[in-house]
Amino acid sequence: MNAQQRLLLIFLQLMNGKKISKQELMEEFDKKASTIQRDIVVIEEVLQTCIHNSFIPESVRIDRDGKGNYQLKHFEDISNISRLTDADIFILLKILYSTRIFNKKEISKLSNKLLTIADEKKFIQQFLANEQLYYQGISVDDLMGSLEMIIYAIVNHQMLEFSYSKNGITEIFQRVPNAIYYSDLYFFMLSSSQTAKDDAELTTANKFRINSMKEIKVISSSNKVAYSEKFEGGLLRTQTVLPFLGKPITIILDFYYDSIYVLDRFPHSKITQINEDGSFRIEIKGNDGYGMKMWLSSQSHMVKVISPRHLREYLIQDMKDTLKLYGVDVD
Repeated sequence: MNAQQRLLLIFLQLMNGKKISKQELMEEFDKKASTIQRDIVVIEEVLQTCIHNSFIPESVRIDRDGKGNYQLKHFEDISNISRLTDADIFILLKILYSTRIFNKKEISKLSNKLLTIADEKKFIQQFLANEQLYYQGISVDDLMGSLEMIIYAIVNHQMLEFSYSKNGITEIFQRVPNAIYYSDLYFFMLSSSQTAKDDAELTTANKFRINSMKEIKVISSSNKVAYSEKFEGGLLRTQTVLPFLGKPITIILDFYYDSIYVLDRFPHSKITQINEDGSFRIEIKGNDGYGMKMWLSSQSHMVKVISPRHLREYLIQDMKDTLKLYGVDVD
């Protein structure tokens, strides 16, 4: 018997949860005490690695009683780390309902799947009753089938053909999807990087609301996608509040309210100074997409853009155009 086999057998004995003695192991494997001690240390190192990588709970450990006995403690917790607790299910359902992306049939189906594995189903349901009563999904048609088809197309580098409508115009597109992104009520299919042009001509679009994609079909496979076209959704989420693509820029602004509203929205932002009037000079790592412009406009009198100049001028003109809608002469 080699060392690997011996280690495995010792670990299997520990998994029973009962105490095993060093003396018994010495006799069983015909090894010295120092060898058995090294084996236990190796097993402990493996357990620590698993704990560090979150494969098993921190509570799992080998206990020594000082009399040459070893016992694996809290091993039963391992079976619980991979299952969802009622708190986990509650959190997932609250987030799911807040998206409003699915129709009532699909949200009910997803909810029931999660609730069937809950220990206290009725306990969770009482916190969801009001949201279920007033739930109004964005999607009219079922969405799961389209999502599954796009996921499969991404994995297999397939080109999809589909019809897509926006602002009363319908076009036929052929695109190789490389990502699915959720933001602001919608799932989007992306066929370009997060720095591509956005909100321009419909025919050149690379971002599509999946619930508006119809008659989706596969027309080819094994399509190559350039690395430069890889979509990084995690990065985009730090650069803008709304789902608009754009090139990265640094924005300097003065914020006239609680700075946490900016710092939480943009995790790579920082306060560079506190002005004499009490406002905060904040530096934001954002993008130049329309979503950033919309967010800045929505902050109204609480924000003043310092730079870049083109963004500052855009906001000034936007405010003038808005005032004209109310009959206010700004010329």
